[in-house]
Amino acid sequence: MDRRTVSNNYAKQLSRTGSIVLGSPLYVSVFLMRFSFGLVLFTLPIYIPKAEFSNFTVGLIIAAYPVAETITCPVFGILADRFGRRKWIYIGLVIASALLFAFTLSTEVRYLIIIHGIQGVAAAMIIVSTLAMVTDVSTVSNRGREMGIYDFANLGGYVAGIFVAGLLVQTHFLLAPFYFGSALALVGAIFAYRKVKEKSGQGRSRVLSPLQTLRILFRDRRAAGMFPIWLSVTTFIGMVLSFGPRFGPSPLLSSFALAGGVLVLAITQPYFGHLSDTHGRDRLMMLGMLSLIGLFVTVIVMLRSRLSWLFFTPFLAMFGMGSLAFAPAALALLGDFAPERGRGTTMGVYSVVISLGTIIGPLLGGYLLDRYGLSSLLYAGLVILIAALAIAIILAGPNFSAMRPGPTKSGKQ
Repeated sequence: MDRRTVSNNYAKQLSRTGSIVLGSPLYVSVFLMRFSFGLVLFTLPIYIPKAEFSNFTVGLIIAAYPVAETITCPVFGILADRFGRRKWIYIGLVIASALLFAFTLSTEVRYLIIIHGIQGVAAAMIIVSTLAMVTDVSTVSNRGREMGIYDFANLGGYVAGIFVAGLLVQTHFLLAPFYFGSALALVGAIFAYRKVKEKSGQGRSRVLSPLQTLRILFRDRRAAGMFPIWLSVTTFIGMVLSFGPRFGPSPLLSSFALAGGVLVLAITQPYFGHLSDTHGRDRLMMLGMLSLIGLFVTVIVMLRSRLSWLFFTPFLAMFGMGSLAFAPAALALLGDFAPERGRGTTMGVYSVVISLGTIIGPLLGGYLLDRYGLSSLLYAGLVILIAALAIAIILAGPNFSAMRPGPTKSGKQ
C-alpha cells in the first residue's frame, strides 16, 4: 500500500469519525491562541494614550503585526511543508507568551511597533501550520465543515479575549489583559506540545517550491479571483478592530458589542461551511459578498435617513447574517486548490493576503478618521468591497459560477 493510499484511507477514517476526533486538540490550541491574542487586540488601542498619539500613529503600531506576518507567512509555509506543522504551533505560542508580557514594560512608540511586529511573526507560525493541518486531514467532501469549525475555534477565542479584556479593563487595571494573555499563551503552548498530533510522515517528502506552488495556485482563474475579495474583507475588519475599542462608549460596552458580533460569526461558521460542501463554494462566497455590500449600503442609508432605526432592523439582520457565509467557503476553496506537497505554502500565500488587508485597514482607517471623520470609513469600505467584487469577476471570467467543491488539476485531494 503506497503513501497516497494510506493518506486517503486516513482522511476517510477521519471523515467517518467526525470533527471531534479530527481536530479537537488542534482546535483547542487555536482557541487558546486567539483567546490570548484577543485580549491584546481589544486592549492595545486603549493602552496607547489618546492625548499623546494620533489615530494614524495608532494605525502604525497596530499595522506592525500584519506587516511582520505578511513577510514571514510564506517562510513558515515552506518550513511547515518541509519540516512538519506541529512544532511551529507550540514554538509560536511560547514566543507569544513572552511578547504579551513585554507589552507591559513601555508605551514608547518604537518599542510597541517592534513588540507587535514580533507578535505577528509568532502568529504566522501558528496560523499557517494550523490551516495546513486542517487541510491535510480533511477531504473535499467535508473541508467546508472543518474550515467552519476551525473558524469557530478561531473566532470563539477572539470572543472570549475581547469579552474578558473588557471586564478586566473595567474592573481591574489596564495591564491585566496582557498578564492574563501571557499566561494563557503559555498554557496553550504546553497543551499543543503534549496533545496536538501530526499526520505520520508529514513534512518529510520533497515539497514544492514557492514559485511552483504559486504557479499551480494562480493557474486557475477561480483561485486568482478570490484573493481581491479576501483583501477587501480583511481591510474592513482591520479598520473595525483597530478603532472600534478606541471610539466605543466605554471599554466594557465596546467589548460586549465586538464580542457579540464575533460570537454570532463564530457560531454560524460550521453551518455555512457545511452548506459550501453541499451547495458549492461559489454560491456561499457570492452570498457573503453581496450581503456585506448590502450591509454597508443599509448602514449608510440609515445614518443619512430620518427614519427610525427599527425600519432598518430586518435589513441589518438579513444582510448581516448573509455576510457571514464568505469565510468558511473561501477557506475551503483555498484548501481544494492547494497542491498536496504545497499546502503550507498555499496557506502562507493566503495569510499574506489576509495580512495585507489588516495592514491597509489600520493605516487607511487612521488617515480617514483624522482627515474626514468616522462616516468616511463606511464609504471607503463600500467602495473597496464593490471594486474587489468587480475585479474578482473579471479575473475568474466565465468560470466564476463554476466554483464547486471538488478535486483540482493542481493536486490530488
